[in-house]
Amino acid sequence: MSGIINDFLRRCLKKVAGKVQPLTVVQGNEGGDMDSIVGCIYLAILFDKQPKFGFENPVPVLNFPKEDFGLRNDVAKLFTELGIDASLLMSVQRGQFADNFIDIAALNASVVLYDHNKLRENQSNLASRVVGVVDHHFDEQQYIDTAVKLRILRCVGSACTLITELYRECGEDVMCPTLLTAPIILDTVNFEPAQKKVTPEDIAAYEWLRVKESVEGTDAATLFAKLSKWKDDVLGLSVPEILRRDYKQFNFKARTKKGVMSTGTSSVPCTCKQLEGHFSVNMVVEEAAKYMEQHQLDVLVFTFSGQASGKHSREIAFCAKPDTMSVFASFVTEAPSGLSFTKITKCPTADGSYEYTSYSLSDPSISRKKLVPVLSEFLAEGTRSLL
Repeated sequence: MSGIINDFLRRCLKKVAGKVQPLTVVQGNEGGDMDSIVGCIYLAILFDKQPKFGFENPVPVLNFPKEDFGLRNDVAKLFTELGIDASLLMSVQRGQFADNFIDIAALNASVVLYDHNKLRENQSNLASRVVGVVDHHFDEQQYIDTAVKLRILRCVGSACTLITELYRECGEDVMCPTLLTAPIILDTVNFEPAQKKVTPEDIAAYEWLRVKESVEGTDAATLFAKLSKWKDDVLGLSVPEILRRDYKQFNFKARTKKGVMSTGTSSVPCTCKQLEGHFSVNMVVEEAAKYMEQHQLDVLVFTFSGQASGKHSREIAFCAKPDTMSVFASFVTEAPSGLSFTKITKCPTADGSYEYTSYSLSDPSISRKKLVPVLSEFLAEGTRSLL
């Protein structure tokens, strides 16, 4: 079944090389986790099979430099295990190499956003090209007039659940169902209610896919354990690699002189103590400061998820210049009822130009997906009712 997916990806490469018109780019988000990478492939395949959607010559693309694919250990190993050829993937973000790079504007392509519903800042010029959205994040209320063919935004645990529902509604077979099942299991933390991620739709999608896996399927617990082990294996990377392996950037409206807070967010699949202990706090802070300078950030937010004393834990860290850190000190001290921040580490850079402070969160379900709209609201209005 993986051969069919590889053949589809090869055809996509040929279409782009031949500058086929019209062309529809199905792009995942800039964080580029398993949900985003796998889902954009399956969505493009569905569009190719179902002309009723009206998206001609659909091609799936990454939204991060292709050379960074290997930093996503869980995705890379799953692709290898299932026989998916990652070298066939294309990207809309130019890295150090131009390998399989897609220039959307030059190709006059339309865009379907998957696993996000607002273009990143360096793609804002493509807004008029957005013709569809399939996402499970907070609705940014963008492209309502242009994305008229397909606009699905629902808060489920995994965006691949929405893809699965589309396959089921269309009566389409799912090639290599284990590949589509994996992000659903991983994103819902194996359907653990305490994580407050899983929805009935996620469970229904998994059950539907499990039937299609037949004897080849692996039970959810076993697959989750394997995927988690792969995903959490990040300490062999450098600090800059860890920061960019699942990175998203936002320009939040803020009650500051500049009026905007350029905010980078890095999802880190280990505990704060593991990262700080492996590299040293000083190294983490110095590398974070360099990363901020490179990306011209006002603040860099780490969202940690790992195991502490055998239980899932969530932690958060902020790195910023001292005056900006005072803003986030208010964010922490004014925590709503039911949530508390406990300081873990506080450390400045050697020259004192940046500060880094990490906290443990009393609620282990506070992921980046939940944090982003809360931060946005707090910076703009000083409230955070969504938390």
